Amino acid sequence: MVAAVIVTYNRKELLKKNIEMLLKQTYRIDSIFIIDNCSTDGTPQLLTEEGWMDSEQFAYIKTQANIGGAGGFHTGVKAAYDAGADWILLMDDDGKMADEHTLERLFFVADKLYQSNQSDRKIFVNALVRQGDLLSFKMGNKYTVKEALDCAEDGLLVGEANPFNGTLVSRELVSSIGYPNKDFFIKGDEVDFKQRAIDDGAYIVTAVNANYIHPRPDVYEKRVLGVKVPFFVEAPWKEYYAARNFTYMYKQKKLYKAIAFELVLVKSLAIITMKCDKLKTFKMLLKGVNDGWKGKLGAVVKP
Repeated sequence: MVAAVIVTYNRKELLKKNIEMLLKQTYRIDSIFIIDNCSTDGTPQLLTEEGWMDSEQFAYIKTQANIGGAGGFHTGVKAAYDAGADWILLMDDDGKMADEHTLERLFFVADKLYQSNQSDRKIFVNALVRQGDLLSFKMGNKYTVKEALDCAEDGLLVGEANPFNGTLVSRELVSSIGYPNKDFFIKGDEVDFKQRAIDDGAYIVTAVNANYIHPRPDVYEKRVLGVKVPFFVEAPWKEYYAARNFTYMYKQKKLYKAIAFELVLVKSLAIITMKCDKLKTFKMLLKGVNDGWKGKLGAVVKP
């Protein structure tokens, strides 16, 4: 059984495009779990109008409150796993498969790995995340699209993935490492899930011929102390969760320099130089680092 999980919040038109492309896939999906984080834009009405609410292929789950992307993926993966899914495909609502063959290409790789690893089938296969035909696009990966295509061997980037954007995981992997951490609320839950998979010895790979389209993030790069880093500022509450969750993860790995450099120095420079509510954002940054260091997770700050 193949199940897709899409977490959504107030993006009904993008969600519709995502689902429409999912239904065109040459590799059929048995179940599509829509996790609605209490959308207020008429998402359930749209799903009803399209006839998806009445389809046995769809499972609509509306959360009791907005539990964030992390809570949504935790809920969705658990629901798919409990339903008996052998493979679970994870996606945000604002992206979509590049064409109708994307899932077929993912499964070609996944099945090959599955058949060649009889004793250990903890598999994590990701699509290559793209922004149209832009070869310089880079999202959550050390490679641009061009670099990924150039560095791939036999069409694969081993050890690399940009979850949760066209991310296919095996049931065996979920059985071993569990669900995405709902206590992250937003930011970093996909990184944590990937790292747990790595620590557990899972086979992680990006199939570069399976493309997933994602809107380009409003981020540019800048050199700080000779290092090229992402340079951007989001809403103060989002900066809180990013600082907290990555501090929490970095501390577990004893990456103390990363906390000081990435989460404090680089972000402080971004706050100082970019247009934002500087005082509030800086306070949220420090609170996030402090809470992450103390291991204080959960939905602490409201959007």
